[in-house]
Amino acid sequence: MSLRTSFAAALQFLRMRQASLQQELGQAADQSYVSRLESGTRSVTLDVSDDLAKALGVDPLTLLLLTYASERGESPQQVLEQLRKDLTASGLLTSEIPSQPSKAPHPMVAASEELRPQIKALADQGLGQTEIAKRLGISRHTVINHLKKMG
Repeated sequence: MSLRTSFAAALQFLRMRQASLQQELGQAADQSYVSRLESGTRSVTLDVSDDLAKALGVDPLTLLLLTYASERGESPQQVLEQLRKDLTASGLLTSEIPSQPSKAPHPMVAASEELRPQIKALADQGLGQTEIAKRLGISRHTVINHLKKMG
């Protein structure tokens, strides 16, 4: 079963259990969107999933847990127990997760920033683009691009 279908089943199950109408979720999403989510024809974003769960009066993780229980054909309790085992085994159960993603540059950007002074030093020694490329094991085009950026 696809995750989209499982989300549809979980959302519908939770909404029916709460005796809520699709229209009552209007603060989270319009009725036609909720209908498409429940039919499994649309995927949901985390933000909308969060809004829907709150509109249903449950923790957003409850809706996700029900989704994965549906997808795996297990009870929510079984999924929770497996989750606890996984988090414990990986040492993540008591970890503090940063509230923001790291500002670390992409590895390619970092490598490029390390390469630029090397290219400049070799160019300052009077080496041509082809020789710089050979010495650093990079393409001549890469050397040209870095030299252009250095002005």
